[in-house]
Amino acid sequence: MTELGQKLKDAREAKGLSIDQLHEVTKIQKRYLVTIEEGDYSILPGAFYARAFIKQYADAVGLNGEELIVEYQSVVPQSESHDVPQISKGQKTQETMQKAASLPIADHMSKILIALLVIAVGVAVWFVFQWLIGKDEGQVKQTKSEQIEVQKAKDSPLDEKKDEVKAEEPKKEEPKKEEPPAQQPPAGQEEVKLVGTSGKVSTLEIHNNKALELEITAKGASYVDIKNEGGNVVFNGTLQEGQTEKHDLTTAKEVLLNIGSTPNVEIKLNGQVVAFPLDPEKEYHQRLVIKNLGVGQPAQ
Repeated sequence: MTELGQKLKDAREAKGLSIDQLHEVTKIQKRYLVTIEEGDYSILPGAFYARAFIKQYADAVGLNGEELIVEYQSVVPQSESHDVPQISKGQKTQETMQKAASLPIADHMSKILIALLVIAVGVAVWFVFQWLIGKDEGQVKQTKSEQIEVQKAKDSPLDEKKDEVKAEEPKKEEPKKEEPPAQQPPAGQEEVKLVGTSGKVSTLEIHNNKALELEITAKGASYVDIKNEGGNVVFNGTLQEGQTEKHDLTTAKEVLLNIGSTPNVEIKLNGQVVAFPLDPEKEYHQRLVIKNLGVGQPAQ
């Protein structure tokens, strides 16, 4: 067993996790977890997956996976580089001859294509010219017809009377439609707001709240660690499917959550479900910092 494997195993046992429980948390095959602890990476599916599995294992047991990879980079498998296949001189010569043989045919085909293109352009120009001529003739006929109709309309006494009646009728002003005022959020409503995310750590704010009730329910096995702003441990352990942890943290200014398997956990603040800022299917291990602003303190 290597020093890295022993360190991971000690951290797992310190958290009270078995290989089966760690498998439930990380979704990594049990035989791969055992191989990582033993330091034999030969059965892992490549250097990329070996590094990813080691990092995920470390995060699940409370260690910093990225720092661990850097610290033990001399023993952790490195990404493999693939050699670029070289083309032999014989192949180059054969390809050159094939290209040379195909040049006359290609040159002949290009001339044919150019000729066809010129013919197509000529036909298109002829059709456009015919269309423009027909359009101009139609416009001339339409203009003459409109002039005759306008002349008749001017001489019609009936139309003159209609114009007089229309001139006498007052114009009705249409009432202006008043737009409804924009809806404003109710003042003093409790709100949970995402402030920002850095790596695996996300900061949330809850304000306009009179209390802070934290409820964590496990949908599967997951390591959970809860601390207040002073670093005092509120809860630390592995929740199994169906288990729930409830805590009244009204007096805490900040609550620090360390979740080992986010897909297996649901978090509620004062009965309101809080979604994880990062996609749980992509980021299993996440940390949340919840700032308890309370009543009368707006979100920053």
